[in-house]
Amino acid sequence: MKSDELLLSIARCPELATARTDRAHPCSKIAGVQPGGLYQVPEPWSGHIEKAPILFISSNPSINEDEYFPTPSWSQTDTIDYFRRRFDLDAGYVSPKAYNRVRFWTGIRARAKEILKRDAVPGQDFALTELVHCKSRREHGVREALPLCSKRWLEAIMEHSVSRIVILLGGLARDTCAQLWKLDRCEYVHFDISIAGCNRAVVILPHPNAYERKTIASRVPFAQLERLNSLLLQPRLEHKTQCEGF
Repeated sequence: MKSDELLLSIARCPELATARTDRAHPCSKIAGVQPGGLYQVPEPWSGHIEKAPILFISSNPSINEDEYFPTPSWSQTDTIDYFRRRFDLDAGYVSPKAYNRVRFWTGIRARAKEILKRDAVPGQDFALTELVHCKSRREHGVREALPLCSKRWLEAIMEHSVSRIVILLGGLARDTCAQLWKLDRCEYVHFDISIAGCNRAVVILPHPNAYERKTIASRVPFAQLERLNSLLLQPRLEHKTQCEGF
């Protein structure tokens, strides 16, 4: 499946129609957060996932009913453009001022800056995705939807990501991916982990909204942070087929 097709498949998830009417469906609770026909669609990912060297994975996207965000009425072209270029300045979807008002976004940009040792460009230097793609506050409905949603979409997303570094944010992302990728959940950094045909580094961090130390430097030795940085000094990958050279 091409990446645009995957993006649209997630944004128009075939499970959603049933989940919105069948209370027995595992996604019923999270789908019920947005009753009615003009709901904000599931969020596949944000950023240029086929180019971004860092990929953040969290539990699910939060919701802001006032946000300019795709609904089922949007065209396929506009939906694709929004999620790919959500943070691109010339796209006009999210201004720098609006970006800086979101604690989650500023947190992940700060973590990317730690690794890059320079200011990070959202959407270009890093992309973000989730294990559960429907929106809710405080992970409402996430645990129920997690097994189905992550099984259906995570591997496919990773197949299109050329990220050298994957950063797991929060306990649900840590526990789910640690089991899937056979990681020691007590270790903060893992190198040479084979994920969807690519060897990658995996970093485990608290959620950006957590009230605890969130910096990479506070959790890993200096040598490991330098090694993470060295991965990003290599030429940027443009295609998934280049992963063999990691």
